[in-house]
Amino acid sequence: MPATMDEVHQADEALFRAVDAAIDAAVLATGDKLRSLGVPASPHDYFSDAALRHLFLRLCGADGQTFQDGDPEVAWKILYAGRNVARRWERQQRWTATVRNRPERPEDIAKDQSEGQELARSAESFALRAVLRTLIEHARTTDPQIDARLRAMVEAHAAEPTEGSQAERVFIETARNYISTFTKTPH
Repeated sequence: MPATMDEVHQADEALFRAVDAAIDAAVLATGDKLRSLGVPASPHDYFSDAALRHLFLRLCGADGQTFQDGDPEVAWKILYAGRNVARRWERQQRWTATVRNRPERPEDIAKDQSEGQELARSAESFALRAVLRTLIEHARTTDPQIDARLRAMVEAHAAEPTEGSQAERVFIETARNYISTFTKTPH
């Protein structure tokens, strides 16, 4: 039997109460320790932020410890949804875009510039990935070995003699991950 909207609402309310209770419990357990460490946020804000970060990573499919392997498309959808909510609140409060976009502090200006550059890089990366996927799909029709050849290029680079630095290992692993997004694994 499908749940009624009232039952769904009651389940949501129970969840919200449980999250609030968990944050309150964390504040009671370690709030004083946070203050003694000089954490500038209030313990409630600190733990609320931590819960939000945890849920964001979980929704994006990322590892909660390393922040790796999340789905950028899901992350962008969540961020854009948040942006749309903020804009609705601005309209409700009769804020103008000039007020929202007028940074007053140098660190705000730097943050806005950095976010703009990151957004541009993300858009460029998305477009390039879309083009590469399309080109590789097209190439597969005439070259069934393209996936193996692309993976072999990374493995050939990995086999080159190096000092074996941490940066080189990260480079190789990152290259493997990127290649895997464009290639099909053999069955």
